[in-house]
Amino acid sequence: MTTPSPAPTNPSPTFTGTYERSVDAKGRFALPFRFRREDPASETYFVTPNLDGALAIFPRQVWERTIQELQERATGREGRARLRRFSASSYKLVPDAQGRVSVPVELLRAHGITRRGVVVGMGRYMELWSPDRVPAELTRPVTVEADPADEEFLKGVF
Repeated sequence: MTTPSPAPTNPSPTFTGTYERSVDAKGRFALPFRFRREDPASETYFVTPNLDGALAIFPRQVWERTIQELQERATGREGRARLRRFSASSYKLVPDAQGRVSVPVELLRAHGITRRGVVVGMGRYMELWSPDRVPAELTRPVTVEADPADEEFLKGVF
């Protein structure tokens, strides 16, 4: 008889769903309740621009793995320059008692986020979009009829 493995004490969260949020003049918005950790004291995130025009928000443990992977690939002068640019445009976020995080206002403005933002769960991280720039794929359901490429992408899932 085998004993089950103990559950990880700090598992990586899985972020799914789409949520619209108010953003105040100080750049604060409430993280979706479903995305919050059970232990608020352990909640730390990092925000950085992503390649699609949104802001990516990583939980600390995922961020640390991502930085480590980038450091391993950052060989040579150009690799270090890329890592430097990536790191320089990233900010630490610690939720307050109400579950709000404060993103630098200039970073929000650069991405068109003023009074409202759309938080999209992307599995291991979240995206924060301007409502005016939300990708069209978020407005249509995943069906083979909508896009045959979805069938190929989702093979092995269903």
